[in-house]
Amino acid sequence: MKTSKYLICNDIMATGDQPAEFILHNQHPRFLAKVEGLEFEELENRPDKPFADILYVNGMGAMLVYRLTVIEYYERADEEDVLDELFPARDYYTRYLQDIEAEDGGKEGFPVKDFSPELPGLKILQSSINWTVVYNGVIAEFASEDEMDEFLENDLNIEPALLDKGVINEFE
Repeated sequence: MKTSKYLICNDIMATGDQPAEFILHNQHPRFLAKVEGLEFEELENRPDKPFADILYVNGMGAMLVYRLTVIEYYERADEEDVLDELFPARDYYTRYLQDIEAEDGGKEGFPVKDFSPELPGLKILQSSINWTVVYNGVIAEFASEDEMDEFLENDLNIEPALLDKGVINEFE
């Protein structure tokens, strides 16, 4: 049996504000990332270490926000190499959340999808009222798609060609 390169660890002795869930990446680059639930507004708080955010809509339709933050390095690695493994760890944790919901007999939730593989972590949410961009600790709301595109191009330096194709997450 081959061991997954991601392992979910639970600290059953955690108390109070200590994190209780972690993801261990046991291949190069080896690291431990804590998993914390956040309020949507807290996404703007950026940790000093590599992180990846998960926006997950549970089976009851509520959006939950989790942040994976690297807290331990077990070997030397560039931050970019760590992020290359941390972003797929989001998918692994999402599958874990779906498995828990399935075990409980409930409807499975789903992740809010990244806009494109070229821009991991960029999420665009559209409601009947506004457009919301979530990206690397940035939350920005816009009244129109044109305003949002201008922000993405000018403030986040995303090439217009990348904005012509991607996933827009639509919500009521």
